[in-house]
Amino acid sequence: MSQFSALPRLGLLGDSFLYAGHAGGPRVCRHSVTLVCALTAQPLQLLAAGQRFTGLLMAVRPFTLRHIDAPGQAVGLLDLEPSHGRFSTFTRALAQALGGPPVQVLDAERHQGLLSCVRGFASGALVGRQLQAAVQLQLHALADELPPVPPLAPRVLAMMSALRLEPALPLAALASSVGVSPAHASRSFVEALGITVRQFALALKIQRAAMHFGSDRSLTEVAQLSGFADSAHLSRVWVRCYGASPSRYLDALAQPGPGPGRLDHVWRQPVRLVSA
Repeated sequence: MSQFSALPRLGLLGDSFLYAGHAGGPRVCRHSVTLVCALTAQPLQLLAAGQRFTGLLMAVRPFTLRHIDAPGQAVGLLDLEPSHGRFSTFTRALAQALGGPPVQVLDAERHQGLLSCVRGFASGALVGRQLQAAVQLQLHALADELPPVPPLAPRVLAMMSALRLEPALPLAALASSVGVSPAHASRSFVEALGITVRQFALALKIQRAAMHFGSDRSLTEVAQLSGFADSAHLSRVWVRCYGASPSRYLDALAQPGPGPGRLDHVWRQPVRLVSA
């Protein structure tokens, strides 16, 4: 039996998503920083901005239209959401290092630990809290090797926190909450994170929608609870980001297969407080 016979698998790790499946499908455009990982020793071919990139491990800038040109090949995709603590480190470093091209081929040998984590998840060997801890450790190790960036300004952090609580918060109200004009707030946000306030809010809605995966709620309910106008709005955004409707995505994850399950929802796992 194939090592990756239980694909696709989805890991929801808070401020990062981990997906393992087979390459193919339409071009997609995501709001996250995406680390594209080959699950075998065969390098992947990735098409973006009219260029072809080849490697075992590649970093893709947010809002880059891309396509993995390796039909049927097993691939892992690790998405750092804009709310991730190291998101700005990756976006700024990618912008500085690349000077235009939206993809950077990383040293797979140097970052073998990250590849091993993704491959362990794909095979079902690494799950739950161990998966989350291992992935975050490897992400921070990778980020620490990138050029240092200044910390986010307190006002930007305050705006991010306000949007976490209410993604639909109007820009004027958001700016007022930190004592600046809407234009100043918008400019500060883009300079800090490389994405707009609206794009950040949309990313938070996608995270909220993912939190309801596996809850047996209807797509309409998930859309309403996540802040989307309706299920059609959620579907349009999901297709643009992930190449398939959320219903089809969930149907694939629900198919029976070997291993500990296709949906690893770390957010839903209980936390035990152990007394001293």
